[in-house]
Amino acid sequence: MKLIKSLFTLVLVLALLLLGIWFTLRNQQPVPLDLLFLKLPENSLALWLILSLITGLVLGVLLMLPRFASHKAKLLSQERQLKQQKEELHKLRTLTFKAPE
Repeated sequence: MKLIKSLFTLVLVLALLLLGIWFTLRNQQPVPLDLLFLKLPENSLALWLILSLITGLVLGVLLMLPRFASHKAKLLSQERQLKQQKEELHKLRTLTFKAPE
């Protein structure tokens, strides 16, 4: 199963690499990029598109980090609480009761 997963991953990476090369070769036109306050020099359209994709991915990950951290903290807190409750339940189950005399 591990071999099949590795082969699938390898084929997927190679396919994405070939797709990226094909995309780059098809979009070689030089295009200037005019940001509101900054004018960047002409570069290939593929470069600008790939850089914008990477920038969007990085910004998305950075914006999701606080929410991820809060969810992780809440999960750890609930796991601690569950562990304490399990220990308490175990103590209650193993507690021996003395019969009244």
